[in-house]
Amino acid sequence: MILKGGSRSGAIDLALHLSNEVDNEHVIIAEIKGAIAPNLYDAFREWQLISEATGCRKPFYSLSINPDPQQQSWTEEQWQIAIGRLEERIGLSSQPRAIIFHEKIGESDGQSRKHCHVVWSRITPDLKAVHMGNDRYKLKAISKELAKEFGLELRYNDKDNAYDLGASQGQNRDPETTQERKQIITEAWHQYTDSKQFDIALRQHGYIIAQGDRRAFVIIDPDNQIHSLARQIIGVKTKEVKIRLDGLENYPNVEQAKEEQRIRKQQGEQLIRDKKRADLTREQKQFTKLRRMAKRADTLHRQRRKALGRERNSFTIRHQSENHSLDLDYIKEKAEIKRGRDSKKPQGLIKHLRIMVGYETLLQWKYAHQDRQRQKEFEKQKKIFAELQKSEKARLERKATILKQRETRELYSLRKLAKKLGKSKNDLERLKEREQAKKKDQIITPSLTLT
Repeated sequence: MILKGGSRSGAIDLALHLSNEVDNEHVIIAEIKGAIAPNLYDAFREWQLISEATGCRKPFYSLSINPDPQQQSWTEEQWQIAIGRLEERIGLSSQPRAIIFHEKIGESDGQSRKHCHVVWSRITPDLKAVHMGNDRYKLKAISKELAKEFGLELRYNDKDNAYDLGASQGQNRDPETTQERKQIITEAWHQYTDSKQFDIALRQHGYIIAQGDRRAFVIIDPDNQIHSLARQIIGVKTKEVKIRLDGLENYPNVEQAKEEQRIRKQQGEQLIRDKKRADLTREQKQFTKLRRMAKRADTLHRQRRKALGRERNSFTIRHQSENHSLDLDYIKEKAEIKRGRDSKKPQGLIKHLRIMVGYETLLQWKYAHQDRQRQKEFEKQKKIFAELQKSEKARLERKATILKQRETRELYSLRKLAKKLGKSKNDLERLKEREQAKKKDQIITPSLTLT
């Protein structure tokens, strides 16, 4: 289990990363709490706008929870316990948050791996930012608690473990690594009584015996860290070590041992590189992943653009219908008023008398004033409609911009994997042509040609 967290900024970039459906086979937005907006983009923008009043440069705290896929899968209850325990310990219990689950398929075994991202807003209701000091040490402690509670095995020295004590307090200095090193050297000490055999056994485990200062023996580990040999052997004193070993002159000094470790490390890395070059199966798996991601990118992009097109068409038709209905209602109202006025007009002598005394002129002025007021009200209503439509159009344009950014971010994932394979764009085009020749009715990698 790996817990990696940190404060950060960039609402849109964070939303793009968490909603990337090309890198992840499944993206599930499980919860958005403490925001009016129903989606990640608007919710994060809302939290960022609130943070501008505080001057906080990194208003978000992003945490990823990666259970070990080789151990048991977590239940929904365990996920909730873990998230609740984490936010309580790091001081974000009552803060707005978003929970997103990602599911990836492994290249080697094809098994799905589920992990979780939780993003909190650090800004409190009184416009202050929650202090996130010593969060890595807190995550380290919580991971131990959760592992013990869930019956999991913790694996230290993981290169992805950002809070590993070996990285924060010096390599191979944390208690677990020290205990393991002492156990290996103590077992070799009791198993091999001959000094040469003991030296060979330690070299097989990556340790080299060297001449230390003050006429003492030391060992150099694979990370070129120096340790006292006597202190690594449980229950043995320095004098006993000197008696068994044949003398300092038979062993290299510290600088020579470090140089030897450096050479051995380079040789090991070269062997790994040679193995990777020879491992065609691994490359084939990565190409399969690339094709699968490209196909998924095509499908997602078509679906999203079709949905956006349908929304735009619906928007246009609805707005035209609203404007037409408004105009029609105004025309109907004018016609009804005119009929009502015509029905009230007097005939004969009364009509001539009203004209003679000027009543008809006054009445016409009154009707004209009412018409002007009605016209102003109609124009005001049309203006309100136009503002609403303009606002909705701007929202659609923002959605289209975010969609374009999202596609760019997803295509970057494809190019990154293609670059990792060491293939140029022309190589990928030839790969696409071969795939299309095999399956004429199926488009495999058209997304790779987009810019």
